[in-house]
Amino acid sequence: MAQYIFATTTTTSRCSSARAHPAIPLQAPLLPSSSRSPPRRSWAMGASDRLAVAAAARPRHAAPCAATVLGEPLPASDDHGLLVHPSADFSAQALVSSPQQYQEMYQRSIDDPAGFWSEIAETFYWKHKWNPDEVCTENLDVTKGPIKIEWFKGGKTNVCYNAVDRNVEAGDGDKIAMYWEGNEPDQDGKLTYSQLLDKVCQLANYLKSVGVRKGDAVVIYLPMLMELPIAMLACARIGAVHSVVFAGFSADAIAQRIIDCKPNVVITCNAVKRGLKLIPLKDIVDASLVESAKNGVTVGICLTYENQLAMKKEDTQWTTGRDVWWQDVVPDFHTRCDVEWVDAEDPLFLLYTSGSTGKPKGVLHTTGGYMVYSATTFKHAFDYKPTDVYWCTADCGWITGHSYVTYGPLLNGATVLVYEGAPNYPDPGRCWDIVDKYGVTIFYTAPTLVRSLMRDGSEYVSRYSRKSLRVLGSVGEPINPTAWRWFYNVVGDSRCPISDTWWQTETGGFMITPLPGAWPQKPGSATFPFFGVKPVIVDEKGRELDGECNGYLCIKKSWPGAFRTLYGDKDRYETTYFKPFSGYYFSGDGCRRDKDGYHWLTGRVDDVINVSGHRIGTAEVESALVSHPKCAEAAVVGIDHEVKGQGIYAFVTLVDGVPYSDDLRKSLIMAVRSQIGAFAAPDKIHWAPGLPKTRSGKIMRRILRKIASRQLDEFGDTSTLADPGVVDQLISLSDS
Repeated sequence: MAQYIFATTTTTSRCSSARAHPAIPLQAPLLPSSSRSPPRRSWAMGASDRLAVAAAARPRHAAPCAATVLGEPLPASDDHGLLVHPSADFSAQALVSSPQQYQEMYQRSIDDPAGFWSEIAETFYWKHKWNPDEVCTENLDVTKGPIKIEWFKGGKTNVCYNAVDRNVEAGDGDKIAMYWEGNEPDQDGKLTYSQLLDKVCQLANYLKSVGVRKGDAVVIYLPMLMELPIAMLACARIGAVHSVVFAGFSADAIAQRIIDCKPNVVITCNAVKRGLKLIPLKDIVDASLVESAKNGVTVGICLTYENQLAMKKEDTQWTTGRDVWWQDVVPDFHTRCDVEWVDAEDPLFLLYTSGSTGKPKGVLHTTGGYMVYSATTFKHAFDYKPTDVYWCTADCGWITGHSYVTYGPLLNGATVLVYEGAPNYPDPGRCWDIVDKYGVTIFYTAPTLVRSLMRDGSEYVSRYSRKSLRVLGSVGEPINPTAWRWFYNVVGDSRCPISDTWWQTETGGFMITPLPGAWPQKPGSATFPFFGVKPVIVDEKGRELDGECNGYLCIKKSWPGAFRTLYGDKDRYETTYFKPFSGYYFSGDGCRRDKDGYHWLTGRVDDVINVSGHRIGTAEVESALVSHPKCAEAAVVGIDHEVKGQGIYAFVTLVDGVPYSDDLRKSLIMAVRSQIGAFAAPDKIHWAPGLPKTRSGKIMRRILRKIASRQLDEFGDTSTLADPGVVDQLISLSDS
């Protein structure tokens, strides 16, 4: 297998473009022309600047890895070296079609970031262009002064205009912008780009009429109705800063966010149904407004959408003078609204972390760089085509819903599917029913959902066609190879590449991700960095590691989509992300780079368990457990151990119909011993009929830690759990 290795330059404090670059069409591959190529670099390079892109062009000196091609099923083996090559047909039509093309583009993005990103930014509409001599300004080293990241500063633009108006003006007003699928299979809707523009403008005009101005915060607490992205876009249109709160958070969690960002308007709906469960969202907001008022923050208006499929007006609690029905006021406003042109570094949105301990972190993203980065990452990671129908299962209450439900897709003129219900309602085949109904071509979801559906059985998948699918995607956590294989073989019929993306709320967009037509994939690996991203792996002393290694994942250069600060807490921003390793953005994740240069995320470093001096990533142990044919899902936490310092406590969900037994417990432990080593063998296997998950599918590991350590009166807020009854089940099985 060939390795393609090339050098990169060191980070500078300012990126400038010496000349104006002609615009490159948004739908075209972003290949720099030969006349714009950077000066030829020496192939000699430092260890910290090495990147290897593996391809099957010719064999290496080592024995070749097992390999297959799109269209062929994967073997049952869990060989981590297995390569899945794009087919010739897929690569031929891909935006990035070879390792060589990627190398050229990536090298340009590192050597000439100002020129590279300016060319892409030129494809968007700017009321006023940025200074070409100051495309980006950065300082990632706390020892050299305050952390600073700026891109396209001085440029004036508007994300809503670029995501909606621009598509209408380009002649795509009649193209479907959004399909909506309700909780029940017979509930659906759609909006063209022209209709979306009308609805966005009406809400924007209403917000202006009640005093919302540029820079004001607006809190949005809505389920996955089309009104949620409409509300986000309306805020962006007038320069307001939206803060979307996942419609599953408790009243206390909402109140914390309201107290922090002090909005005058909160947007919600009266209720939502998820499966058979009715969730009275307005009641939750009411309680949060009482709590925030006690802390000195009073919200003037609660704009409430009547979700008639869940609850009628007359059944909704109401506070006269504060509460306003959306349907009573918004449709009366004009369908045209002037755009507020904002600076590239003006705030676009605040997105708070869950804050399971301490105060939530208000991650602040600004306008210009985020716009360019979310659009570009969406386009290339999914090899987007104008005919695609794209479905991301994430909620807009998370960063994935911001970047890859709303902004990234719409900035590319895509057709997006928004789904309100639960992925397994009324049965585990619902996702594939939706795929067939709308002809979904790109399906992006979380490993947790993949494992859950895998547990329910392949028959729920195979009863549907899914022939429209051409690209799959994974987000939220490392996907273990067993789940990757099932996703590829069963859901994708062995013909769809999987974009296994690594990124964070703070990064704004994909950082390490496959490009589907460019190079072979390895099941479970995020593969290589996106354009402009310079990842390094360091040891505990901050020394960059070369070649095959395992350590802390850091980023050495700024990128356009990076968050700019934590709202109101600059010290926490610098302490959390930049002080651990001076000169780098510290991701908080562990990472392994294999001999071919592929990146394998090993989980949060605070999820690393130190067993007798061995540092073991929880994701590694979970992957080994799930490789067992009778294990559907696993979650691992650390517990105190009087001899080893920490022990390994594993919660294991079995395949349906498999009974618990001591023999199976021993077999699971042996699976870990054989794949990782005896030192990683779990000290405790805790049978788990289900795991405590939020409605977005995220496992709440803090609850598992409390159960494992028998701190049963310290669970804290469990209101975001999709099924709170799981906690009692786990407690009852503690001694089994």
